[in-house]
Amino acid sequence: MSSSPVIILTGASRGLGLAVLRILLTKYNARVTTVSRTLSPELTNTVKEFGEDRVLPVQGDVGKSDDNVGVVNKTIEKWGQIDGLILNAGTIEPCKLDSVKTEDLIPYIQTNLLSTIYLVQPSLPHLRQTKGKVVLVSSGASTSGYQAWGLYSMAKAGMNSLARTLAAEEKVNGVGVFAIRPGMVDMQGLLRTNGPGTMHPDEMVKFQNAYEKGELLKPEQPGAIIAGLAISGPIEISGEYINWADERLEAYRQ
Repeated sequence: MSSSPVIILTGASRGLGLAVLRILLTKYNARVTTVSRTLSPELTNTVKEFGEDRVLPVQGDVGKSDDNVGVVNKTIEKWGQIDGLILNAGTIEPCKLDSVKTEDLIPYIQTNLLSTIYLVQPSLPHLRQTKGKVVLVSSGASTSGYQAWGLYSMAKAGMNSLARTLAAEEKVNGVGVFAIRPGMVDMQGLLRTNGPGTMHPDEMVKFQNAYEKGELLKPEQPGAIIAGLAISGPIEISGEYINWADERLEAYRQ
C-alpha cells in the first residue's frame, strides 16, 4: 500500500465538498476520486492544478448503484487501494410533507440516503484491507423537525443510524465510521431563495440572521474536520454522530 492515501469523495464540485477536496490534496497529500453529476469550473481547475495523478474526476449519479460500483472499480484500477470514503453529496429542497410528490420520493431517498450503501458496499473489501474510514456528512436537521425539511431530516437521521450499524458490523475489521454534523455552512443560497415560501418564519429568520451577521461557517472549517476523519479518524468514536466542533476533533482543525 502506498503511503499516499486514496479517498473517494462525493459531491466535490462546489461548496463544502470542494473545500474538503483541496484540504485532502494540500494537507494530506491524498489521491482523490471525486464523484459528481457535473464537472464544475472550480473542480476542473483543481484537477488542472494538482494533475490527474492526484485527482480522478468521475461524472456520475450517486443515486445509481451501478455508477457507484463503477467509481470503485475506476479507483482500484488507477491506484489499487481505497483508504477512505467521504459521502457528502446530497440535495435539500424545502417542501412540506403534504405537498411532496410521491413520484419524487424514491429518487430523493436514493440520492440522499441509499447512495451511502451503494458506495460503501463495493468499497468495503478494500477498506478492510487498509482499515479505512467512512465519513457520512450528516446535518443538525437529523435531530430536529424544521418545517419543510421532512425528507431531508429523514434521510440524515437514517444516515446516523447507518453509521451506528456499519460501525458495529465493521469494528472487527478495523473500519471506522463517522457521521459528522458540519454546522451552518455558508452555502445556503437555495434556502434563502426558496425557504421563505415553505419554512416556518421563525426558523427562516434563524438562517437569514446568521447570513446577515456573518455567522455562517466557511466551508473550510468543517471541511478540515471531515478530511481529517477520513484520513485518521479514531476508532474509539466510530459509529457516533459528531458535531464538527466537538473538542475530541481538535487535532484536525486548520
